[in-house]
Amino acid sequence: MKKIQQKIETNPLSVLCQAVHGVTPDIAVKARHVGGSTHQVPMLIGSTQGKVLAIRWLLGASRQMLL
Repeated sequence: MKKIQQKIETNPLSVLCQAVHGVTPDIAVKARHVGGSTHQVPMLIGSTQGKVLAIRWLLGASRQMLL
């Protein structure tokens, strides 16, 4: 958070909220068995689950940048 504030000189919390909002998905693909075979079916996900995925993705990307 301190690095964000030093680098762009704005509120780091608003930058984080913007990043989460920009990455949050509306649809997820789930595996469903139909007629003996497995198909990928798109399904709407809730806002909470979408935010969880977005935060997980952002953390994973930031960890990869550090390596």
